[in-house]
Amino acid sequence: MSDRVIVIIGFVLVLMVTLGVVVVTHVRRDLIAPVGETVAYLTRTRVARIAAVLIWAWVGWHFLAR
Repeated sequence: MSDRVIVIIGFVLVLMVTLGVVVVTHVRRDLIAPVGETVAYLTRTRVARIAAVLIWAWVGWHFLAR
């Protein structure tokens, strides 16, 4: 298997896990908080929002820019 195929499989797995978590959060609100509420809670301060943007930029630069 080439590196490209491994990366594509990894992205598909991440997407599937993310979709699974979103479905579980909509079905069982008592078990896990919805993704939107979790992100809102984690980015409620200015420092956290800046850190989230910097992390997203780093991920984009290193993994998505090709």
